[in-house]
Amino acid sequence: MLIEREPTRRRPPRWPLYVAVVVLVAAVALALRPDLARDYLAGVIPTAVPVATPTPAAQAAMSTAEAAIETGDTNTSIESWSTAVALDPDLVTGHVALARLNSLRRRHSEAVASGREAVRLAPDSAEAHAALATALDWSGDPTAAVKEALIATDLDPLSVNAHAALAEAFAAAGRWSDALTEAQRAVDLDPESASAQRALGIVLETRGDTDGALAAYSLASELEPRLSAHRVDIGRVYRLRGDSAAAQQAFEDAARLDPQDPVPHDSLGLLAFDDGDLDRAAARFERAIAIQEDYAPAYGHLGWTYYKRRKWKDAVESFRSAIDLGASSPEYMYELGLSLVYLDDCESGRVWLERALEIDPSLTPASEGLKLCP
Repeated sequence: MLIEREPTRRRPPRWPLYVAVVVLVAAVALALRPDLARDYLAGVIPTAVPVATPTPAAQAAMSTAEAAIETGDTNTSIESWSTAVALDPDLVTGHVALARLNSLRRRHSEAVASGREAVRLAPDSAEAHAALATALDWSGDPTAAVKEALIATDLDPLSVNAHAALAEAFAAAGRWSDALTEAQRAVDLDPESASAQRALGIVLETRGDTDGALAAYSLASELEPRLSAHRVDIGRVYRLRGDSAAAQQAFEDAARLDPQDPVPHDSLGLLAFDDGDLDRAAARFERAIAIQEDYAPAYGHLGWTYYKRRKWKDAVESFRSAIDLGASSPEYMYELGLSLVYLDDCESGRVWLERALEIDPSLTPASEGLKLCP
């Protein structure tokens, strides 16, 4: 209950008198001892701290990077931002941009490194913590991602990117209710933010609401029509729904928008794999690898085609490449283990089968594979 009180009468403010006295003292001091006056004023007037600005060369690289992303040329944007931070290592915006763009390219170690550098340089920047959160989330560490995103939202409760990053991290951690709350908060802050709409789409997709996810991804694509990642999101949902034709169209649109993005080709390979067309699938996975040699998922998916064909040596090579590049899928691990077992290398195969079971004890093929080894 609000209790209204009679307003308390206040004395007239005395600050005009105080100011007059200070000015008078300063004037007298300046006249009699200018050296002391300067020392006094230096102590009470804050010293201006120069704000670092990028060098002209770094600024030129930044302009190129920003123009490239506007046209959907993610690779050129990454290269230009890399040039900018090489010229100016303290360029926080550059490290933030690289964290986000490398996440899109699934270069997780680079994305996390850029995010950490941004946070080191600007520990009070919500955008830096949000970029690191997204990089950690996409690299498979949702617990650390949630922590960073919470720091970001604490630093700036009105940061759309911070709430979007927190929504995605909560979804990856299985905190569905919290994820939906944060995604909706991001959208409420800025309904025309593509990152907010994409975060909402991810949350809805993980909850099984494919209609809602498609609506959110479609809006994100309208807001950023040159970014291929949004078309990939749309295609992925269509694939989940079993609509191969719509999924293929979305993935092909993504490939046209950004020919240097390996993800659309890898996604088209998965569609072919679903249809049992291993030749077409392998060709798409190889195309993704040709575009980006360190794109781990394509190696793992190519391993599936070799495994299906019982080409155990080729499967071993592909699965090992995927894992060496950072892939942590237990399916890659147990199929690598089984491939080694079928090559009569039980000693090596057992290691991978056991590692897969450590991640997911319910993997029956891995358990059965251990029984093949004495």
